[in-house]
Amino acid sequence: MPIDPEIHKVDVRRIITGLSLAAVILFVLWLRGLPLLFVILLASALALWEFYSLFWGPKGRISSRLCAIALGWGMLCLSWMHRPQDALVCLGAGFVLAAMSFLFRWDVIEEDNAFFASGIFMAGLAYVPLLLLPATYLSTTKLIFVIAAVAISDTAAYFVGTRFGHHKLWPRVSPQKSSEGAVGSLVACVIFCSIYGAIYGKTGWLSFALLGIAVNAFAQLGDLFESALKRSVNVKDSGNLLPGHGGILDRADSLLFAMPMVAVVDQWFFFF
Repeated sequence: MPIDPEIHKVDVRRIITGLSLAAVILFVLWLRGLPLLFVILLASALALWEFYSLFWGPKGRISSRLCAIALGWGMLCLSWMHRPQDALVCLGAGFVLAAMSFLFRWDVIEEDNAFFASGIFMAGLAYVPLLLLPATYLSTTKLIFVIAAVAISDTAAYFVGTRFGHHKLWPRVSPQKSSEGAVGSLVACVIFCSIYGAIYGKTGWLSFALLGIAVNAFAQLGDLFESALKRSVNVKDSGNLLPGHGGILDRADSLLFAMPMVAVVDQWFFFF
């Protein structure tokens, strides 16, 4: 089924916002240290708030959100301090709190969906701060690699899909994404990763090309996952902080899936 012709239009706001974000990220990565930690914590808090707003509304369960943000910050700060085992303790503490909330709530009112809120609470912790942990310990070279690869993937998907997209990729999940955009995203990511690997990598360009395929696959899965979340609650964007992009979660969805994958691969294969 052909894509609606109205989507073949470039959003200038999206380009300006994307370039501004790129400049800020590069500057923070150059500074590293506490400025980078601050940005990670801020991104985690905003993304968590948006995630919970999808299911609880803009002002629902404020205390639960603040508790999740605090636990997420604890996980990220402990990982920053090279104490990943303690970061996982924070995640476990979150589960205990969620379980207690379910237990007492169900005991009082015996709701059929009493566990739903507790499940959403834990899903937020696993989705945002847990997947963001690699940002606290990966080197600048590796962070630039994965952030740039994901950004180039998203950008290529947008422009190729806008110009040449005629076949829907997965209409039930994301009606505007095209198969042409997905292919363009893959090709652009592989080319970038191959060049980056040839300049900064310890292995040949072919291994980085294969890594690029994996990065792109996880990035597109992350994008589709967040799209499915929004479709499940009939919401177009997770927020409106970023003109042309939506919310923080809309911008970070691909990175949240791709960065942990790169971190795992980095433990077994010496690409850098």
